[in-house]
Amino acid sequence: MNCDRVALAAVLVAVAVLVGLHVRDHPALSHVDELQHTDYTLKSPFHVPRHGDTIGHEAMEEAACRGIDYPTRLSIDALNNWLHLTGERGIQTLNPDSIARVQLPPCRSLLLTPDQFPNWGLNTASPHPPVYYTATALGGAAIEAAPGVDSPVTGARLVGILWLGAAAIVLWYVLGSLGASSWAKALLIVLLAVSPRVLHASSIINPDTTALLGGALVLAAALRWEGGRAPAWLLPVASMAAVWLKFTNSVAVGAAVVYLAARGWQQRNSLTRRQIRAWSAAAGAAVILTVASIVSWAAVQEARGHIPAEQLPTNAIYQVDGFQWDNLGDELFSTLTPLRDPFVPDTLPRNLLEPLGDLMNLLVLVGLGAVALFAARGSNHRALAAAAVTGMVATGVVTMVTSYLTLGIYFDTNPRYGLSLLPFAAAALVPVLDNRLIRWGLTAVVLAAVGATLAGVAT
Repeated sequence: MNCDRVALAAVLVAVAVLVGLHVRDHPALSHVDELQHTDYTLKSPFHVPRHGDTIGHEAMEEAACRGIDYPTRLSIDALNNWLHLTGERGIQTLNPDSIARVQLPPCRSLLLTPDQFPNWGLNTASPHPPVYYTATALGGAAIEAAPGVDSPVTGARLVGILWLGAAAIVLWYVLGSLGASSWAKALLIVLLAVSPRVLHASSIINPDTTALLGGALVLAAALRWEGGRAPAWLLPVASMAAVWLKFTNSVAVGAAVVYLAARGWQQRNSLTRRQIRAWSAAAGAAVILTVASIVSWAAVQEARGHIPAEQLPTNAIYQVDGFQWDNLGDELFSTLTPLRDPFVPDTLPRNLLEPLGDLMNLLVLVGLGAVALFAARGSNHRALAAAAVTGMVATGVVTMVTSYLTLGIYFDTNPRYGLSLLPFAAAALVPVLDNRLIRWGLTAVVLAAVGATLAGVAT
C-alpha cells in the first residue's frame, strides 16, 4: 500500500512539474480561444458573459502583452476564416509558409478596444457553463498569492495542475479497481498527461482541461454502481457534474451507456428483468440529465444574449445551406483518437514531440484493437474497449448532426472533443500491460516524451 501511495505521489509530482514548466515557458495565449476563456475566467465568479459581450480591458491587456500563439502554418480554410474575421486587417502576408497573425496592439497601449482583437473582440466562450470558470478563478486567485506568480492569468493556468491531478487520482482508483499494478497505473496516467494534446489543454485556460476528470468521474461511477458498491443515483450525478464542467464531456456519458449495454449483453443469460430495468433506469437518467443540462443552459444564454448564438463569429463563419452529407464519412474518424494532430508550441521540441504524439495515438488504437480481439470473452475490459471505440467513432457524427440542427453550421470536429473518452481507453488497456515487453516498450515511449518536454523547457 505504501509503495502504491508513493507511486501515486510521483505521478502527481510529474503532473505538477510538466504543467508548471509548460505554463512558465509558454506565456503566449493559445490560439484555441484562450483569450475568450481568459476573459470569462477574469470576470468570474460575479459575471457570466452573454452572447454578444465583448472582452474586458484586463483580458485585452494580457493578450496585447503576451501575444497569441497561432500555428506556424495555417491551412487555406483557416487562413480564409481569419481573413473573414479580421476583415483583412492585420494579415501580414498570404505566403503559406509564414504565419498569418492578427496584428495585436502594443503592450501597455493606452488605447485598447475590443475590435483590435480576434473575433471582433466578442467573447465567443459565452455558450459554455460557468462551473469551470468559477472554480478556476477562485483557485487562480489563491495561487496568485504564491511567490513567482506574476498575473491572474498565470495563476488560473496553474489551476490546470489541480484539474489534471484530480483526474489522475480518480483514474488511479479506477485502474486499481480493474486489477492494474502500480507500475501499470502510473504508466497509463503519465502516458495521457505527457501526450502533447493533453499537456497543452492542461496548461492553458480552457475547459478542455476538465475532460479527463469528467470522463474519469463518469467511468468511476459506472464501475462502482455496476459492482453494487454505489447507489443508483451516482451515475446520473457524476454525468451531470462532468457535463457542467464542459458540454463536450457528454461523450463520456455516452461511452458509459455503451459500456453498461455491452456488460448487459455479456451477462444477458444471468440478469433478471429487475436488474435490466435498474440498469436501463440508471443509464436513462444519466442521458436525460445530460441532455436537460445542455438544453437548459443554451436556453438561458439565448434568453440573456444580446445576439443569437448563431451570430457569434465562431458560428457565423461555419454557416451552411444544407446538411453536409459528403463530410459524414470523415466525421467517423475525426476523434479517432483524441490524441492525434496535437498543437506543440514553439517552446517545446516539435520535431520530437509530434512523432511521439503520433506514436502514442497509434499505441492507443492498437491497444484497443488488441483488447477487443484477445481479451477474455465477457470481461469488462472488452466492454470498456467497445465503449471507448464507439465513443471515438460517434463523437464527430453526433457533433456534426447537433451543430447543424441547433445552429445550422458545419465544421471539422476537433479531436480534443473526445478527450473525456481517454479514461475509458486507459482502463481498457490494463490487461495489455500484463505483457512485460509491452510494458517496458510503453515505458520507453513515455520517458522519451517526458525527456523531450523537459529538455525543451530547460533550453
